[in-house]
Amino acid sequence: MYYIKTLRDGEVIIINNDIPVHVVLVEAWIKKDDRFLLTKRSEKDSQAPGKWTVPGGKIELVVDNDIIEHALAREVMEKVGIRVSNPRYFSSRSFLRPSGIHEIGLSFLLDYKSGKAKPLEDQDQVKWVTIDETSVLLDRFWDDVLSCFKKVSKS
Repeated sequence: MYYIKTLRDGEVIIINNDIPVHVVLVEAWIKKDDRFLLTKRSEKDSQAPGKWTVPGGKIELVVDNDIIEHALAREVMEKVGIRVSNPRYFSSRSFLRPSGIHEIGLSFLLDYKSGKAKPLEDQDQVKWVTIDETSVLLDRFWDDVLSCFKKVSKS
């Protein structure tokens, strides 16, 4: 197998070995007062079409500092058009996409900073909900993360 690695100076090299590759993504659980932001995926989305989720996405293949923090800010802006602050890690999990790609999800509680949430990239709706409503809108895929989320969101 071949893997691509980007060095700090921007040079890209190809590595031929058997180190497994994972896609790492960030999941943003955004708090505004006593509400949390959920998004509904587009019906045309290949991953969980029409399902409620939290804003997030993949960490880009870059060599830099604060890549997780940058990915959180970028993905939230791309998906819902708002600014966030104060990321606090609270959970991780892994899963296989229908395509067979192994993904690692890192969940963070963030504070709403500014902007008006609106559905943008691959989203049909956004909704600020109570913590109890998250359990109703999110499907079983989120059960373990939601359990951790309920504990940290009260602190």
